[in-house]
Amino acid sequence: MIPAKIIRFLEERANIGFAGTRDANLVPSGHRLAGWQIDRSGRTVTAFMPDASSPQLLEALRDNGRIAITFEEVGTHEAYQVKGRYLSHRPVRPDDVELSGASRERFARSLRSLYNDEQAAALMAASIPAPGLAVEIGVDEVFLQTPGPGAGARIAP
Repeated sequence: MIPAKIIRFLEERANIGFAGTRDANLVPSGHRLAGWQIDRSGRTVTAFMPDASSPQLLEALRDNGRIAITFEEVGTHEAYQVKGRYLSHRPVRPDDVELSGASRERFARSLRSLYNDEQAAALMAASIPAPGLAVEIGVDEVFLQTPGPGAGARIAP
């Protein structure tokens, strides 16, 4: 479902992610991602979320199962949104923590190139929370979110 070009972007360049859900009363809620993993087929995304998001996030996902995740490369503002449905969740494993660390390092590297300030980059990278929960999401749609004339266009299906 996620095109190969976008999978490469998510694995190699995207460095920050946010998820959006809604509760039974249609009240939206935002959740910062600590990292992610894309299934090679592009049909699922596993989002690594901080423990602080767990109660509200799981309540919304159990209620309606819908979630949208926006991935961005800070600096270029290249961004894509994946909309999908909740499949399952589990505690993070050591390899999930390692993947989360890779996205944090991409974020820090991007900040260093923008600001040329190692200390500021380290502080901002440290603001990405540690993962505690892995949420598997079935991908239904992918949208371009990079600012410009094509923003909001559906890429897949």
